[in-house]
Amino acid sequence: MKYKKYRFLFLVLSVLITFNLIVSCGDNSDNNTPQQNNQQNANSEDFIEEEDIVPEETYIYPELDGEGADFKIFNPTNTWFYYTDLVHEEMTGDILDDAIYTRNRTVEDKFNITIREINMSGNDMWGFNTEVRKVIMSGIDEYDAIFCPASFNGTVGAMLADGLFYDLREITTINLDEEWWNQTMLREAAIGTKDKIFYAGSGINLMTVQAVACVYFNQDMMVNLGLDMPYSKVREGKWTYDVFHEYVRSGANLNGAGDFTWEQNGPAIYGLASYENSSTALLAGAGESFVKADNNGNPVLAIDGQRFVSALTKISEILNLQNGNYLWANESDNVLHYEPIFRNGRALFSIGELKAANVFREMETTFGILPIPKYDENQPAYYSHLINQAPVLVIPVTNPRTEFTGAVLDALAYISNKDIIPVLFDVSVSQKQLRNEDSIEMLQLIKNSGSFEISIAYGWTNTFYDAVRTRIGQGIDMNIVSDIERYRDNINNNIQKTLDLFE
Repeated sequence: MKYKKYRFLFLVLSVLITFNLIVSCGDNSDNNTPQQNNQQNANSEDFIEEEDIVPEETYIYPELDGEGADFKIFNPTNTWFYYTDLVHEEMTGDILDDAIYTRNRTVEDKFNITIREINMSGNDMWGFNTEVRKVIMSGIDEYDAIFCPASFNGTVGAMLADGLFYDLREITTINLDEEWWNQTMLREAAIGTKDKIFYAGSGINLMTVQAVACVYFNQDMMVNLGLDMPYSKVREGKWTYDVFHEYVRSGANLNGAGDFTWEQNGPAIYGLASYENSSTALLAGAGESFVKADNNGNPVLAIDGQRFVSALTKISEILNLQNGNYLWANESDNVLHYEPIFRNGRALFSIGELKAANVFREMETTFGILPIPKYDENQPAYYSHLINQAPVLVIPVTNPRTEFTGAVLDALAYISNKDIIPVLFDVSVSQKQLRNEDSIEMLQLIKNSGSFEISIAYGWTNTFYDAVRTRIGQGIDMNIVSDIERYRDNINNNIQKTLDLFE
């Protein structure tokens, strides 16, 4: 249609030019009126605008035939209220379910397959990694692909070091450099592997997207406090620890209470209500991690770097239980829990995963979503934290159809990015017929910035990581420097053991 319009405009312009030439030849006098000249200019501008049209880029599906076979994906489900469904047998009327259904039918038709989701007995993550190892070690071609928790009662790093997964870079049908694969996660995945990639993140499994940490804030409360909406701070690159801390302090209000001791029916309002993952989420937002890659791609300990220590120190100041700035709330009783506390207007901010938006959609007031703040304005980009249970996509070495499998997975990731993640974002921030465009913009910024702590995926830093997460995340004092010194040698030994396996 665009090119037909182009040809039509070209013909119109040609007729007009020819007509004007004829008129000019019939009368040597300069009798063109300003109106005629303006009309010519207008038509020329239309032509130039259409000339710049570039055909819309389309995805090229490889011409591969699965001969009607089942394409089986092993997947943990029903976990902490995340959306983990990969398959729906029919339309349900739910916009997200139906988007998944349509995606699968498209890919099934393109490759002549039937996509099957296989769940472990009990439908949870406990024992899932153990089951994955057992299935692959049996040598049976059981699954085409697996969504494996990065770290939960076992680690994906230990399994890839044991040679249980394919190097995805060797599979030519997976377009790993494209935007439908999480580029931040891929960079982290290459640490220590000499640029091999054994797992990837995408929107095929929406838990991988919903597991990203966000900052939630109460927009109505922000207005009542006379504070500027933080969206502009994010756009300007000025959404930092210090700015966030200022906002948090502004939200704390006794509101008639004697002190900030938590009472379910009390009036006190807190600056920030969250749980222990807020500490590691804020640390990831600074672009800091426990282990980083050196110039050769090898993992090196990063916990004693000056910026790492400074970031943790600032996080400890933000997550301070004094003066109502921070309320740790993660009891299972649904009373002292950050989600209902924020939903009920008892906190200006909360830090939680994107899936928490399903709870906040029922709020009486409007909420907004922001990325985790930067360490400072010199930081070039915003970074996001994925919980370590986030499922990553792997292809088991028992699968002999790697190129076909790669093509199917790449197509699923492409359509998920194009058609499903926008639906997820829209559903997540829509409440009372309000579609929060600012928050959708923030989520687009967050989308491919999420990654989990790579050292946990290998089991290198678990003890120290848990100490940081639980103590600072609960507002408990921690001697950061001395604890780093205490754990350093153990972590380095753990790293070396894994590197020896790759040799």
